[in-house]
Amino acid sequence: MRYPHTYSLLVVLSIFAVLALSGCDRASIRPNPQEPPMAEIPATRIDITPETFIVAAPPEEKIPEEEEVAEESAPVSSEPANNAPDNASDTASDTASGAKQADQNAEAETVEAARPEEPSLESLIYPVYFALDDYQLSEEDKSRLTKLAEQMTRPENSHLRLRIEGHCDDRGTREYNFALGERRAASVARFLKIKGLAASRIHTISYGKERPVAFGTSEAVRAQNRRAQMIIMMEAKN
Repeated sequence: MRYPHTYSLLVVLSIFAVLALSGCDRASIRPNPQEPPMAEIPATRIDITPETFIVAAPPEEKIPEEEEVAEESAPVSSEPANNAPDNASDTASDTASGAKQADQNAEAETVEAARPEEPSLESLIYPVYFALDDYQLSEEDKSRLTKLAEQMTRPENSHLRLRIEGHCDDRGTREYNFALGERRAASVARFLKIKGLAASRIHTISYGKERPVAFGTSEAVRAQNRRAQMIIMMEAKN
């Protein structure tokens, strides 16, 4: 059984429901008609730049802690900066002086090492030999007698005296050889006096051919006997 009026009633109710819903929407938007309308919010433009085009600011340079400590602890000198060249000059001068002193010491040591050892007094009094019938001194004998005079004139040797004996070989007369021996001894004494040895410290004597050191008639033996023999003597105490 159909109810035609029921259908119509449903339609009317539907219309009323729509109208009711429309009124509720308007009331929710503006519940108070006396309230002023809300101000419009201005549109904001947001500029978004890609990350690839953003240039980052350089990071702040950080001074290492050690350098900061060094800068803080460095003393402030009140002296002018011109003192630095002076100090460098003094150092260079001291170095040069030290090197010069070292060179002088090395040179002195070299000279001292190169200086020949002085001969002893005993090594200088061996005989002076002569040619036949001769009493002249050779250059070699003069050099040795010069050293002998230097040794004898030293203060530590002032108490010493020198005895010079003249000798001859077996040829010639006894009188001739005594005279020749005297000339040979006098030749040595004269040279020593020239070199500074006092005459009071020299004594000469001739033995002629009376005291040979070698015996025979060969030239080698006779050459040993033609001589001036020197003997060191101590000063006699009074």
